[in-house]
Amino acid sequence: MKKNFFWRILLIATTTLLSIIYFLPSTPVFSSMPEWWKNYMPDKGMILGLDLQGGVHLVFEVEGDKAVDITLERIAAHLRNILEEKGLKAEVKKENLDIIIKPSSDEIKKIVKDENAALTLAEESKERVLYRLTNKEINTIKDTSIDQALETIRNRIDQFGVAEPTIQKQGTNEIVIQLPGVKDTQRAIDLIGKTAILEFKILDDENPIAAKIPAIIAPADEEKILQEFWSQIPPEDEILFGRDTDKETGNVIKRAYLMKKQTLLTGDLLTEAKVDIDQLYNEPAVSIAFNSEGKKRFEQITGANVQKRLAIILDKNVYSAPVIKQKISGGKAQIEGAFSMEEAKDLANVLRSGSLKAPLKRLYNVTVGPSLGRDSIDAGVKAGIIGSILVIVFMIFYYRLSGAIADFALILNIIMLMGVLSMFNATLT
Repeated sequence: MKKNFFWRILLIATTTLLSIIYFLPSTPVFSSMPEWWKNYMPDKGMILGLDLQGGVHLVFEVEGDKAVDITLERIAAHLRNILEEKGLKAEVKKENLDIIIKPSSDEIKKIVKDENAALTLAEESKERVLYRLTNKEINTIKDTSIDQALETIRNRIDQFGVAEPTIQKQGTNEIVIQLPGVKDTQRAIDLIGKTAILEFKILDDENPIAAKIPAIIAPADEEKILQEFWSQIPPEDEILFGRDTDKETGNVIKRAYLMKKQTLLTGDLLTEAKVDIDQLYNEPAVSIAFNSEGKKRFEQITGANVQKRLAIILDKNVYSAPVIKQKISGGKAQIEGAFSMEEAKDLANVLRSGSLKAPLKRLYNVTVGPSLGRDSIDAGVKAGIIGSILVIVFMIFYYRLSGAIADFALILNIIMLMGVLSMFNATLT
């Protein structure tokens, strides 16, 4: 009997001690404890939800129609590369939801059929062939763009280091995101909402119009430049802008670039993106590396365009446009853009996570301050202490020793409950 009693006491004491050890990281006491104590304890306990510790609540809409548009752009670029590799001279362009290839030939039609079964032949003549996506394929692209957006956002937030984020689909094309503890709302929005479509295009510096376009403009003058030169540039060209910093004044400026619309290479072929320090300006930059197919294409592009400028573009913003001095083997490049270290890390993050198949449109965002949650916690703790004291006093007053034993058992139960919740890193809301 005494032996059984001893083992029961030992079991209760051990369980209580373990519960306290697991629960301590959830309390304010943990931060003031000696470091050598912390080495023997769990890193974290219970996690406060968005309503208690504050954070960001976001709702995004996945733009499925634009996913279809982006997919067609990529298909057109892929077909263009394949035809070039096979030595066939053909013009491949996307118009609305159609892909038009000029001229028409049986060999070209066979290549298109082999390379992309999703396209159907809509119109045909001697001068051209016109392809469209099937309705089934369009619906599939829209559906997969939502699933892919969820997965990509999860990857980005995991690297952002947010504890217990909530990421879920709402309705047919909306995504709800809750990020507890995040204070920099704009950084979170930029990280999540960036489409991260990386493109490489050749600048059209040989066109006389390029010399007329101001190289440096004020950030507010983008629309003005587009309106002024839109009618003068050829249909196969476009004007894009890049953000830069004036090295002398430190002011933010914009650079205008005239370039070919044709995308020669995309970020789909990336295998690596990491932060480096630019050797020339000693500033953060992002180094990227391509897979075997990307290496081959990059070598072909640089070899065919020596002494021309190659624009590195992310989401229609030009980050850099270096001159190609010689054919580049190895499939490596560097993105420069007057980054802070934080911006460079975020850019490398989104490039590693992959581009979104569809842009995200922000519908709603709200920042929840921690003060309201702190008030709720303080009120809850106060109510719990007062309630516990009243229960303990009543139990002892009414039941005497039995009441005291019951109170002690209740306290042990609460300690063990807190320990178990902390052990599983439960989220409190």
